[in-house]
Amino acid sequence: MLRSLLVAAMPPLILLTSACGVFEADATPTSAPAPSATRGPATPTPFPTFTPTPTLGAGSAIVVGGEVRTRVAPTTQSAEAGKLDDLAPVQIGATVQGENVLVGSQRWVSTSPPWASAWYQLQDGRFIYAPFVFILQPGEVSPLADPMGQEKWIDVNVATQTASAMIGGRPVYTALVSTGSPDFPSPLGSHTIQEDGRLAVERMTSSQAGYNPAQASYDVERVLFTQYYDRSGDALHMNYWRPPGVFGRTATSHGCVGMQMHEAQYFWVFAAPGMRVEIHG
Repeated sequence: MLRSLLVAAMPPLILLTSACGVFEADATPTSAPAPSATRGPATPTPFPTFTPTPTLGAGSAIVVGGEVRTRVAPTTQSAEAGKLDDLAPVQIGATVQGENVLVGSQRWVSTSPPWASAWYQLQDGRFIYAPFVFILQPGEVSPLADPMGQEKWIDVNVATQTASAMIGGRPVYTALVSTGSPDFPSPLGSHTIQEDGRLAVERMTSSQAGYNPAQASYDVERVLFTQYYDRSGDALHMNYWRPPGVFGRTATSHGCVGMQMHEAQYFWVFAAPGMRVEIHG
């Protein structure tokens, strides 16, 4: 159902084994990419003169996750009211409650965040599902800020359960996360966001990941803002099925780096294929 928010004309999907679940790629490559070569940690670059470029101001709202369809009512069952391009600015008139697209009919979900039923009514009257709109918060550096020639990369610390968006040697944004549990630890070392590994909408299942029921059993639909950083299926992604209290405190995943919605949106806009991801304890 959530894919009905996106462009209808999409190429066939391919499925690759994933540690967190199914790796659904929206573009079909002619052949599977070779595993990325392992790179050692880069020496942090001094960054004494960095001044964030205000490409987004506090309170500015943009479309995130690709081209989306707007609706005449806050539900995917209503008629289409037009489309908005990825990163297009939007003017929000009101926040309303509507269809909970993420959870849908998944009865196993024990907690549902309030934003999962939130829709924005734009000033022109159209409705857009809230998770597909990123709003820069006061005090945040824009994820589109000019890095001024410095490397943009991601630092994940499993000891502190945090992930930082880095420009040179400076963290410009830090999120509380939930990394791999002791039984399924997140892989330490240097990784790279895969060229075909950024998926705005994903489904993750234990069977497709190669787990038998004694190891793990899950089937999670509509995982947003997934960014695979290795060919084993480990990824940064939004996690809506865990309570807020686990983030920054408890490692709960099957190797992935789970985030709350705003944080996952931020890293989606900040990152790109080929970006370095360092994971350490």
